[in-house]
Amino acid sequence: MEYCGAGSITDLVKSTKGNSLKEEWISYISKEILNGLSHLHLNKIIHRDIKGQNVLLTENAEVKLVDFGVSAQLDRTIGRRNTFIGTPYWMAPEVIACDENPQATYDNRSDIWSLGITAIEMAEGQPPLCEMHPMRALFLIPRNVAPRLKSKWSKKFHNFV
Repeated sequence: MEYCGAGSITDLVKSTKGNSLKEEWISYISKEILNGLSHLHLNKIIHRDIKGQNVLLTENAEVKLVDFGVSAQLDRTIGRRNTFIGTPYWMAPEVIACDENPQATYDNRSDIWSLGITAIEMAEGQPPLCEMHPMRALFLIPRNVAPRLKSKWSKKFHNFV
């Protein structure tokens, strides 16, 4: 594995004043994550654990996705999965639904949800609902409206999330 001397996005956020990255950095990092996800998704792979801890930066500010331990190859005919796996606060509602309903499925769009939660993490220092017990968060994520940014961010960023 390549050395990523700048650490994880989570480390970077925690080291900043106010536990928040500037919007320009969030935009750059999100774009690079999307580039990585595009490559994975074109190859029918779902990462399934996109979060700040699994996004590393090199000393040259190159963005690297890591921890493919729970990634999955999509079936070539169906293109969907039905296994409940990932980190609770970043999980898409459709992934959580697989725990309650064996017929529920999800696809690579669950990584896009997790990227949105990661963008909120970069902006606000933590993902939504992280003050709650993980099991409580798993209960609420599919039942609540999608999380939103606080009002201090640009309209473009709000629309992205």
